[in-house]
Amino acid sequence: MNKEVLLGKIKLKNPVLCASGCAAHGYELEPYTDISKIAAFSMKTVTSEPRIGNKPPRICEVDNGMLTSIGLQNPGIEVFIKEHLPQIKKTCRPDQIIISIGGNEIRDYTAVAEKIAQSCGEHEIAAVEVNGACPNVAHGGGVMSALPETMYQVVKAVKDVVSVSVIGKMNTNFSCYCDVAKAIQEAGAEAVYLVSTPMGMHIDIKSRKPAVGNIKAPVSGPAILPQSVLKTWDVYQAVDIPVIASGGIYTWEAAIEMMMAGASAVGIGSALFINPDTAARILDGMIQYCEQNQIESFSELVGCAHGRD
Repeated sequence: MNKEVLLGKIKLKNPVLCASGCAAHGYELEPYTDISKIAAFSMKTVTSEPRIGNKPPRICEVDNGMLTSIGLQNPGIEVFIKEHLPQIKKTCRPDQIIISIGGNEIRDYTAVAEKIAQSCGEHEIAAVEVNGACPNVAHGGGVMSALPETMYQVVKAVKDVVSVSVIGKMNTNFSCYCDVAKAIQEAGAEAVYLVSTPMGMHIDIKSRKPAVGNIKAPVSGPAILPQSVLKTWDVYQAVDIPVIASGGIYTWEAAIEMMMAGASAVGIGSALFINPDTAARILDGMIQYCEQNQIESFSELVGCAHGRD
């Protein structure tokens, strides 16, 4: 079968990605899985200046999932380029490299994008991912997804300073999420990346205190899959560019369901903490499903539940 996926100008070998923040810089997974199978790695989000992240504890396991409150901890773009990027380029194919960028203000995003443009040739990476999804920061990040015009401005600003493809990554915690997705399309992004992680909280009944230092945190895990399918369904109907979807995908069946709802590709996140080989296993299951059902290309699955020709 034809396993390739097109996200605008971005050509992936298959539809299974490893989500930002859950697979570090890709090369760290090499001892645990066959990384050549993975379509692409969204690298851990990098910002202009170093960030120490949120107050610990930052991770808390809950029934059917986990709470995470990292707060975009990273060493900054200078260290990323000097220490991580050479190893990334050595380990990953160019079509596997998606660099996720973040910031507080639009100028922060463009500052990082400019450094990436100076360090990476047009054919050395697949895309730049504009992180407007992270809900663990008070400024920038997921706050960018609150208003369509803000997301438009940040994606357009990054597009203006890089020659590679741009992916607009948004969260769906705001009621205007379909309008935000449209704004990402209007800004010229090759694809919109949905992160469907609702906010939650857990209290430790022994200490009588919130279990994470930031008190509230996004929920990840299989329990949120139905919400992710719904949001993917809605955004697929709202835009004409490809959709990358994540949130609760722990099995190949969930990945197939997400594609039928409208995703052209899927991001595997918290499932990697259980087994770092999960993304490769999900891909194997998806391929077997297609072969058993005489499906010649993954593109046949995209949005098929909508009943469109």
